[in-house]
Amino acid sequence: MPQACSHCGCLNQSTHDIIRNGTMNSVVLLGQYNFQPVYLKLKKQRYLCKHCRRTTVAITPLTRRHCFISNAVKYVIIKELAQMQSMTLIAQHLNVSTTTVIRQLKTYGDNLNPKPSRLPSHLAIDEFKSVKNVPRAMSCLLMDNATHQMVDILEDRTQRYLRAYFLRFSLEERRQVKTITMDRYSPYRDFLPRLFPNAHVIIDRFHIVQLLNRVLNAYRIRVMNRLRYTQPRDYTKLKRLWKLLLKPREALDFTHYHTHRLFDGLISEKGMVDYLIQLDAQLARTYDFVHRLIEAIRYRRFQAFETTLMESKKYVFPHKVRTAFRTLTSYALDIENSLTYTLSNGVVEGTVNKIKMIKRSGYGYRNYGHLRCRILISTQLQQLNAEPVRPLYFCDEAAL
Repeated sequence: MPQACSHCGCLNQSTHDIIRNGTMNSVVLLGQYNFQPVYLKLKKQRYLCKHCRRTTVAITPLTRRHCFISNAVKYVIIKELAQMQSMTLIAQHLNVSTTTVIRQLKTYGDNLNPKPSRLPSHLAIDEFKSVKNVPRAMSCLLMDNATHQMVDILEDRTQRYLRAYFLRFSLEERRQVKTITMDRYSPYRDFLPRLFPNAHVIIDRFHIVQLLNRVLNAYRIRVMNRLRYTQPRDYTKLKRLWKLLLKPREALDFTHYHTHRLFDGLISEKGMVDYLIQLDAQLARTYDFVHRLIEAIRYRRFQAFETTLMESKKYVFPHKVRTAFRTLTSYALDIENSLTYTLSNGVVEGTVNKIKMIKRSGYGYRNYGHLRCRILISTQLQQLNAEPVRPLYFCDEAAL
């Protein structure tokens, strides 16, 4: 028996206050067995209050009031939303409607909605392809680069939107941000240091190496096309063996000789590369300087990196190669930070890749709110403890 009437609040002291008033039957979905729904026929007691003449139904912990889907099924829906599968497939497996899955997505996603009052000391930022109704169809992702925890998901990546977002935090809070890790997206680099006066900007090392490999490969294609009709065998060699030109020089095999259908006699990988770069003087020079820069980044030798860039000014390079060297020169301070700190944009890039998989598994999203809730559920339900993943500096890591 209830202790009091839920409508008028009258205490139940005797049969003159509240009495039994029949039962109400309901069917509750408990789950599934072999993809077949399992239902429970539940008989609920009704009570009548003699003071307000209104009825009350007994409450069960299996389900919420006025709901015919058990709480256990709703919990399974949330766990399934954290995996890479469409919401329609989840609804089919659990024998519920897609609307029910979306309702649980919004309810739980809103509870996970981060509203940070503080900023992490090490911030990582990157953009990702969002939905069409978002300005320019691009959104922004913020993460704690030290602990790999999600900070927030921003609808827009424009400077106006980001400035309005970060200015919500006090200047003292923004001064506590020590590093900002990003890719080579120039708008971020231009205005974010003004919002975080004490932060060191770190350009992701992967994007630096990617830039150098792309300009080397682009000039290889240019040389290859020039030799297409005059030296067709060399054209084929440049076309087929492009991976060897991008392979680290110390990883080239120079001890084992073998036959190759494009070369006469026995030859090693080092011999193939030497033959390819001697086809064009600028290709050989570009190959040498690009790999010297990549090696300096790999072994974290900023002095060698800076010296190589200064030495490159003495020679003539193709336009795209010269532009890349000029870009790296302007990013010199940020690159020095990237060779000092162990931080990188790897965790953000991995999360962006996960977002792409979420969109692909759901055959795309039209609603930004649904996509945002799905990202939050997929990331925050699987987050690790908020502890630093690795030492902050390379020197500290080497000392371990």
